Amino acid sequence: MKYYICEREFDGFDSLTARGKAREDAEKIVKREGYMPIEIDVPDRSSYSIPKKILWQFRIIPYWKKNLKHASKGDELFIQFPFREHSVFLPLIMRRTAKRGVRITMLVHDLEKYRCLREQGRSVFDKVKCYFDAKSLKYANKLILHNKKMIEAAKKDGLNDTRMYELGIFDYLCEVSRTGKRGLNEPVVIAGNLTQKKSGFAYDLPSGTAFNLYGPGYEGGPSGLIDVKGKFSPEELPSVIDGSFGLVWDGPSADTCDGVFGKYLKINAPHKTSLYLASGLPVIIWKDAAMADFIKQNGLGITIDSISEIPSRIKLLSDRDYEIMLQNVNKISGKIRTGFYLKSALEK
Repeated sequence: MKYYICEREFDGFDSLTARGKAREDAEKIVKREGYMPIEIDVPDRSSYSIPKKILWQFRIIPYWKKNLKHASKGDELFIQFPFREHSVFLPLIMRRTAKRGVRITMLVHDLEKYRCLREQGRSVFDKVKCYFDAKSLKYANKLILHNKKMIEAAKKDGLNDTRMYELGIFDYLCEVSRTGKRGLNEPVVIAGNLTQKKSGFAYDLPSGTAFNLYGPGYEGGPSGLIDVKGKFSPEELPSVIDGSFGLVWDGPSADTCDGVFGKYLKINAPHKTSLYLASGLPVIIWKDAAMADFIKQNGLGITIDSISEIPSRIKLLSDRDYEIMLQNVNKISGKIRTGFYLKSALEK
């Protein structure tokens, strides 16, 4: 039998960003491939006292053991990593499951060593949970990571590269109902969490280009060239996004991708890249981002050193250049919107 872990915990913020969408799509794809759900209800522990949080860590063991009893020797178990149910005891649970002969596949959404453990403001409690979460990876028979650069990072952390497979890009299941052809001179799109903490670069955009902003948390004032479109669900976005390119950038600076989130782009495949391509948008991306190789190899957009380059780089393009990009995007878009990439990784 083939099973997948179905962890349920959602909040209002998740529903308006890509965090929940990526996991939901993965569940839909594996379910379509014949995997049966093992449901794990994850409580919202944000209001728990520290003693109650610690007590819950111990309660997790019998809870997971009870739910995993359906999976036995020779069965396949698909898990999305990191777990929503963070616990210092999850490595123990994974070890016991693997020891029973259950073959575990983990789809890695994030390697928290390169994000959570370096992020200022995270509590020691959070960092300890992230550290122990990572210990679970060694019990997987198969790890699906974003790209070759994330695989190289994982190898440096001591994981066995014979168990690691490249996803390429995240799928983004959707139907696009947008009509009308995109044009080279339309605004550049920025989508995602728009708070200054997460997207400081969005508050220092060049004056020579118009930008359409989609997502929660924007703290800037009105501007003639910056149009704040507001919040939409991940399902709505592909049909409402207007623009010429989607910008893949992160961190506090518009000069380079810096800080914890910016540097993370060197190994990460941001879900917003999938959003843009699924929506039919070519991409503008930092040249040192891991996904820059995917964009260049498939002719899906342009790479830049700094956001200030955007106006001049767009001016260098002809309408024919842009039309070719749109044709290339259309080929990849169909794959992303139907779950091609995860399905292919599961079959490797």
